[in-house]
Amino acid sequence: MSKPPYNRHRYQKVVEQNHREILKLESAQAVRLTTLSMKFDVLLKEQVSCSYPLEVLRILHLPEIRKRWYSIETADQRSNEWIFDRQKTSFGSWLESEEPTDGIFYITGKAGSGKSTLMKFIAEDSRTMESLEKWTGDSDLHQPSYYFWNQGTEMQKSGVGLFQSLLYQILRSAPDLIDTVCNRVLHHEPWAKEEWYDTFRCTEEETRLNAKFCFLIDGLDEYGGEEIDIIRLLEALSISGRIKICASSRPGRQYEAFLQRHNRMLDIVDLTQEDMQGHINVHLQDSANWRRLEALYPNDTRDIVDKVSTRADGVWLWVFLVTNDIVKEANKNEGIETLIQIVERFPDDLHKYSEDMIARIPKLHRSDMTGIFLVAVEEVQPLPLYAFALLEKEKKNPAYVLNCGIDATIFFVVDDQPHPIVLKHSVDFLHRTVRDFLRDYDLRAHLKTKSFNPLISLSRICLGLLKAVPVYNFRYIQTVNMTMALTDELLYYAQETEIRCNSDEYEPMVSLLDKLDEVNSHHARGIRNHWTHARDLPKARGLDDYNKGGNCNFIALAVQARIVKYGDRYWITRFDRRVTPILMPYHHIRDNPSVSVEMVDLLLSPEIAANPNQPVRLNGDRSVW
Repeated sequence: MSKPPYNRHRYQKVVEQNHREILKLESAQAVRLTTLSMKFDVLLKEQVSCSYPLEVLRILHLPEIRKRWYSIETADQRSNEWIFDRQKTSFGSWLESEEPTDGIFYITGKAGSGKSTLMKFIAEDSRTMESLEKWTGDSDLHQPSYYFWNQGTEMQKSGVGLFQSLLYQILRSAPDLIDTVCNRVLHHEPWAKEEWYDTFRCTEEETRLNAKFCFLIDGLDEYGGEEIDIIRLLEALSISGRIKICASSRPGRQYEAFLQRHNRMLDIVDLTQEDMQGHINVHLQDSANWRRLEALYPNDTRDIVDKVSTRADGVWLWVFLVTNDIVKEANKNEGIETLIQIVERFPDDLHKYSEDMIARIPKLHRSDMTGIFLVAVEEVQPLPLYAFALLEKEKKNPAYVLNCGIDATIFFVVDDQPHPIVLKHSVDFLHRTVRDFLRDYDLRAHLKTKSFNPLISLSRICLGLLKAVPVYNFRYIQTVNMTMALTDELLYYAQETEIRCNSDEYEPMVSLLDKLDEVNSHHARGIRNHWTHARDLPKARGLDDYNKGGNCNFIALAVQARIVKYGDRYWITRFDRRVTPILMPYHHIRDNPSVSVEMVDLLLSPEIAANPNQPVRLNGDRSVW
């Protein structure tokens, strides 16, 4: 029998009833006291039972997943309507189809063609749900979605992130499944892909669940692993007639043959020209001079719109760039001939356009431009505008961030919106194709100094932001989220620096990591325990009551972050020999479930001599084995 959902009001009512009984009792009524004690035991067990699903959902929740969704442009009004036009596509009939072999619908299109915008449109449009309900019949419908993003965190571009996000969305709407599907989620390391496959198979085979699923998966080409893995991912999801998958990707991938064999697909390039013409017309109407030229030269202006939509060849980014140039020149009161030349001279290839843009930058400024681009290419997520002011400071004094004070002088840029960096006015690429171009382009040829390391610069920026943001009370969850987000990002750059750079290039990172611990210790000076306690703080307990036996410190966090070179320099000379890293709470709490052989080798080296057989407080006084 499934457990009833947690009801706070019902729980409160029972507590109040028991409280009234306590007030009526006299000291001689021992029997009634015993009965009441038993009632409280039952109530406590019920509370624990009811809170378990909430805890599972909290653990499965990936707040960064929505970041990609928010970054996708919403379709123009009336754009993408063709997806539900049965004269143009078979998408509507696929949604309703009950054929067991009708499991996958494939949307393909070149970079910048609007696939993600279309997938977001499909996910939000009520007609999708209405059509799917004809397929589901009396079954419950679950429609989770996932948007791969190769510019995001590991969980935004991995199979584990895909499965965890989809499972969270399913269990949030069907909490009765949590006991069966996730009986180990609170007591296990982060799962490997194979365990997620098994979990999904368990979900699909659960006979108590009268449900069907439609998974919307965008950007298969942005998956961070091997392309061939996509086939196994899709096979693991499409394991029965109770599941449909709508997936999008750029063409020319290894898994494309697998998707095409289902005979349900469309190329978005074939269907968007009319939408593009509407978009161009709407934006050109913003210019008073364009409207004047349209009245004087109706044929020429119509020809401009047609040429832009045709030459774009389905690439929305091309449309945006050309339209923007036309509007800019029209607002300068340029004539119709100039606007025609803009269209005719604009490169068909966006890479050629990007090269032309770089060539137009004066040589005097190209080195500065290169530093900004290299940082933007390597950043985990878009940086706030203030970060580029810090980059300018670094150019004048690389040690600026080590020497500047800790203050709240930029409190005015703090935002309370759910953003991982929490600082306003972030700077990002117009489209991922620009980032792809810059990755391939030889940017370093424009640098004045070849020693510039964008990963070190990004680490300095994170430390600079940590010093600048206001931390009034380290017990506030908003404060903890803000500081830990910046801390985790800096640790990521530290690990990437270790992987990609030699020892000499890594040397500045040691001072930055030392200063990171110092800055966060300053922010958390009002609490008794080390600041790293805040990373996984139990919600029901305060920082001062959350005791890990004094073993939680920056060494533990470095173990989790797998910063071996820093550990090699730091631990051998400075750590307390009474507290070995094996005892640290983070040795088994990792974002990545695979083992770092280098870190294990360092911990077991004669210089550190960590004992793997020692009992670990957080592990129930058991060893790491």
